Formats: sequence, C-alpha cells, structure tokens
Amino acid sequence: MSMSCWKWFNKMLDDAGVQVTEENRDRIDAVIQDYIEMRSAHGRCSRIPSEASGQISADRTLRDELIERLRKAEGPRP
Repeated sequence: MSMSCWKWFNKMLDDAGVQVTEENRDRIDAVIQDYIEMRSAHGRCSRIPSEASGQISADRTLRDELIERLRKAEGPRP
C-alpha cells in the first residue's frame, strides 16, 4: 500500500533528522502505518493519518517512540 502517510508527519521526521528518499520511502510509510494501526487499536490515536499525526505529536511518549522507529527505518546514514 502506497499511502505516503509520511507527509502528515513532516515535523516529526524533521525532529528525528530523517530524510525521506526513494530508497527509504516505503520503509518509512510502513513504520508510520504500522504505528498508527497498533496505537489506534489500543485507542491511543485515530486511524486517519492526518488526525493521528496531531495526536501523536501532542503525546511525548508516542512522539518519542515513533521518532525512534523512524530513525531506525531511515537506514544507514552517510
């Protein structure tokens, strides 16, 4: 699924220092989609990426957790 949900998470990507590239775009999309699905299943955020981004950003624990996952998904840094 190519949702490009990362566009709703640009601020968190910037905070994490993660650059979305052709090589890592699918991984980053998958991390965000999986995170939203997992957290929304437990009532922590919406399933809708545009809503979830604000909810995750507002919760320090969720934000930090997602930022760490995004950093890992980015891949090796030059």
